[in-house]
Amino acid sequence: MLDLEKSQQVVTAPIQTAVVADRETTRSALLELLRDDPELSVAGSASSVEQGERLLELPGIQVILVNLSLSEEHKQPPGLEFIGIAKARRPDVGILSLKRDVDEHRLRAALDAGADACCMATISQTRLHQAIKAVAAGATWLDPEISRILLHPSHAPTAAHPAASAHLSPRETAILRLLTDGYTNEEIADRLDCAQGTVKTHLLHLFRKLGVHDRVSAAVAALRSGLL
Repeated sequence: MLDLEKSQQVVTAPIQTAVVADRETTRSALLELLRDDPELSVAGSASSVEQGERLLELPGIQVILVNLSLSEEHKQPPGLEFIGIAKARRPDVGILSLKRDVDEHRLRAALDAGADACCMATISQTRLHQAIKAVAAGATWLDPEISRILLHPSHAPTAAHPAASAHLSPRETAILRLLTDGYTNEEIADRLDCAQGTVKTHLLHLFRKLGVHDRVSAAVAALRSGLL
């Protein structure tokens, strides 16, 4: 007799995903988050537009996460450049653009370049997975905060407001945010106008509070728990 329950089960292959991010910590954290979901499969990663173009040669690639920092050395921001190239060569591949700043002009530029989704770089793990699956299914995705900016630009905030964290000081939160975005200790010290030794001390406290032992694990913990 035919087992109706088994006959109704559909075996779905994991969604082939890739990450294009220029900062190693950011790239490693995103890759680890992707590997947590059995419905997703990591097909590769890249740190530049040129390396990203090679990912487009993968026949089974379905979704690419793009988080390339803006650079004054480029006539066009590398993230936008890659999105344009990807959509021209592989319109079948979904592009998810990750944004650190809630800048209306940059958000619209990413969508105009062909991005299928725009998410904040501090998006939670659950919502990131949801966004990837929506894009793979041919849908578009915008974070609620991004949607508010695009629909009501006159009332948009000028900067993202980090989620309250009872056990992190403001300075620790600032350092964790920069760490998650892939900045080195030297770069964090420069941006916060403090000594590298001070940054190292804060990182040790952060690692202890988060229960981790390295930068990538701290970035993953921040993304998973919505600390930022």
